[in-house]
Amino acid sequence: MLSQENINKLHMNGIYRCDPVLEWLPSYKRDNPYWCRNWTFKVIERNGKYFMYDTYWTGDDYPVKLTNENFDKFEYLFDLNDIQYVNSYKNWLEYPEEDRWRVPLDSGGINYAKYVVRRGVKKVKERVVERMQRDIDYLKYDLAHKERILAGILDGSIDWNKY
Repeated sequence: MLSQENINKLHMNGIYRCDPVLEWLPSYKRDNPYWCRNWTFKVIERNGKYFMYDTYWTGDDYPVKLTNENFDKFEYLFDLNDIQYVNSYKNWLEYPEEDRWRVPLDSGGINYAKYVVRRGVKKVKERVVERMQRDIDYLKYDLAHKERILAGILDGSIDWNKY
């Protein structure tokens, strides 16, 4: 049973995480607890009972019934209304650590987790500057390399048929 105090703490549009608990799985899944499971959850209420549904499936066959005994195993991460998706790992790294998460939210599992940040958060200026400087340095190197190749083609020391 889940106490009213714990029910009041629930974030109904939240995402929670939990370390794998083998006892919650059917025996044939215990050797590989991440098979078709993310161990990230959404709260669902059914007839006055609360369950944690794994985010791997839209319809989790093995939801965890919330009780006072297992309530603290779940760590609240964020509300889905309060985050936005970021399209690349490099961009995600430019946000403050406390405002970003790499979290599996669908059947992509832990290998293809989503990069999310708190909605409205700003990037760290120094990180953007560092990325821009790396990009510029790479472009300068690439340009110099192509200029050396062109000079070699023009002076006959490089076979132009290879380019």
